[in-house]
Amino acid sequence: MKMRFWFQEYVPATATAAASHANLERIYYTTEANAGEYDIPPAFRRATDPVITGYEDLPISTPGNMHLTPGSTCMGSCPDGPDCTCEHKITYNWVMSNATMLYAGGHCHAPSCISIELWKNDTGKPELLCRQASKYGKGDVKGDKFDELGYIVLPPCLWGDKSEGLEPPVYLPTGTPMFSIKRNRNTYVGHTGEMASWQMRGVHGKAVGRPMA
Repeated sequence: MKMRFWFQEYVPATATAAASHANLERIYYTTEANAGEYDIPPAFRRATDPVITGYEDLPISTPGNMHLTPGSTCMGSCPDGPDCTCEHKITYNWVMSNATMLYAGGHCHAPSCISIELWKNDTGKPELLCRQASKYGKGDVKGDKFDELGYIVLPPCLWGDKSEGLEPPVYLPTGTPMFSIKRNRNTYVGHTGEMASWQMRGVHGKAVGRPMA
């Protein structure tokens, strides 16, 4: 295993200039309402499927008479059609105050995880700050040595210097309404112990200087 680290020398603050770096505080919220983990049920039950734990009274689904578990939606010819696809969605709201966002990383489990989104809603018109979707390796290791077949990565959202190709840091004033949306595949099977947390980094107040992790 070979590892490589990049760093910048820290320059302390002076009477006329701010410090070159600011400590990035940990900001953590969970779409699963502080549960830590949650269970995703199958979208429906077929005659050949076992009883779904927690939904023992859910009727068996047949074409034209679907009975879905809460949070589930389906498309295609369900329950047995070749194009049947279903997803499970949860949403959670919270409030953030006086923080500048520089990093946001959603945490979920493969392979059922479809996406996790972070929104702010301080104007009544929701604004998407970060959307993370699973990216599957295609095996083109000649073009990209990290593109290994069968591996999955969930690229984080970063804000920073425009010169580095990044969007400006996002400042969240006092009392900024936020919400998260998490989607998972659950066409025929569920997933126990799933997570939907936001592991973020930022600074208190407006960013000053060149922040570092």
